[in-house]
Amino acid sequence: MELEFPAESTRLAEVRTALRGWLDRCGLAPAHAYNILVAAGEACANAVEHGHRDDPGGRIRLRAAATAGDLRLSITDSGRWRDRNRPPDPHRGRGLVLMRALNDSISVTPGATGTTVDMQARIRP
Repeated sequence: MELEFPAESTRLAEVRTALRGWLDRCGLAPAHAYNILVAAGEACANAVEHGHRDDPGGRIRLRAAATAGDLRLSITDSGRWRDRNRPPDPHRGRGLVLMRALNDSISVTPGATGTTVDMQARIRP
């Protein structure tokens, strides 16, 4: 599955709906599909909020692939990685922790032309 959408928070519900339908067609157990939806939703929301906070009108791409044993998701924005010199907010910053808890592996690759979050989860019967 591949979706590309504007980096706007108003688009997140339709992205979740499309991903939910694809996960259903893959035959994932409801609890496992829910975990994937939460993690992907968080990654997409972060791409909107953080990747495009200074660059409205950007694009986000979600790619998903399932094999017999695992599911891989990739969320890429076309914005810029956050400013590391900004002081941390004690009420924020739990998104990556959540994504790591709901997947078997996750990597974040910031680059000059955007950031990519790759997630992998084993498909359990």
